[in-house]
Amino acid sequence: MKELHVYYEMDRVGTFLQDDDLIHTFHYHSSWLQNPSRFPLSLALPLKDEHFGNRITLSFFENLLPEGNILDKIQSSQHVGGPFDFLAHYGSDCAGAISILQPGHEPLVSKSEKIQKIDMSLVYDSIESKSSVASALAEENVYLSLAGAQDKFAAIEKSGEIYLPTDGAPTTHIIKIPIHHSKIKDSVYNEHFCLELAAAVGMPTAKSKVLEGPHPLLVVERYDRYIDAEGIHHRLHQQDFCQAQGILSESKYENKGGPNLKQNYDLVAATLPVKARLKSLELFLKWLSFNLLIGNHDSHSKNLSFLLTKTGLEIAPFYDLLATTIYPQLTPNFSFKIGDRDNFSQIGKNQIEQQEELFGIKKNTLLSQIIEMDRKINKSAFSLMDRMKTKFPEVTVFDRIDEELASR
Repeated sequence: MKELHVYYEMDRVGTFLQDDDLIHTFHYHSSWLQNPSRFPLSLALPLKDEHFGNRITLSFFENLLPEGNILDKIQSSQHVGGPFDFLAHYGSDCAGAISILQPGHEPLVSKSEKIQKIDMSLVYDSIESKSSVASALAEENVYLSLAGAQDKFAAIEKSGEIYLPTDGAPTTHIIKIPIHHSKIKDSVYNEHFCLELAAAVGMPTAKSKVLEGPHPLLVVERYDRYIDAEGIHHRLHQQDFCQAQGILSESKYENKGGPNLKQNYDLVAATLPVKARLKSLELFLKWLSFNLLIGNHDSHSKNLSFLLTKTGLEIAPFYDLLATTIYPQLTPNFSFKIGDRDNFSQIGKNQIEQQEELFGIKKNTLLSQIIEMDRKINKSAFSLMDRMKTKFPEVTVFDRIDEELASR
């Protein structure tokens, strides 16, 4: 039996185990169950004195890992196999608040926040050769436990320079690499524009900027961090909607067996306190409307999260916003069915009314949100587009986004 210890700052949260048959279990440490600051890792792993089984355990821990080709390349180059071994190597700075360490190792909590500059030639050479940046940095970077299929790594960005902490301090930024596909151009600028547009229409979003160089990088400020009175960064815990519902990452899409819109809507309604519930449900409908209108057909359930703040759980700022429909080779189908349809060209008033019935909300509630979001996007997009074109005059993707917004 192999085990890993899960920590929140210096407090032991629990133990992640793997037996000889690769069966995984998790249990909370007795001290954590008595800790006044305790919280569950996910809604699917409630604070109980019991051993959770393989699938429900993996639904949390496996969702901390990269996905697809990025995961395959790291595992191959570093001879790491499976979620347990991956987290044994790279679990010290996961999404959210926890650190996952091998027995005998304790979290390093330092007020010095010492940093070391990254050799950016490794990053740019990997982009040039269309290989994985995360894999290239794997030897020196223990901060690789970032979920998702896109190539990225966690770091600290200061004044345009990229660093790694050397004393266990939290990373503060996520560095996203241009998508390696000949027909998917300017993904960095695309995502930056969509995040800025979402903020302009009043949605809480992760803050981003473009770091220009031999290849553009998207620098996203981590919202699961906060700074104390002494200027020290701390972690905030989060769980995505797959983790919250006990779903593995392979099922993050509805058409792959994952949560549908009603299940996600009901999750928000059942989870958040009464005072925050109505506002949060409205925010969920805004997220849905925004993604429909910008053509983000990759807005799956891992792109929604709960964030644990000092006042309790809330919907996390939105992230991974990208106008995917400007790329013809990507799917014309939305990530979720609206009523009985997922092809955008076939979604009309009837489907919206069907979805309203599924949500159990008044007729025209969702339709009104979509109409209002369309108005806000039209009001904000022109000036934002103008600023982006002025700042990045050589980038052509903005015209394609502009055409897509006008057509929807």
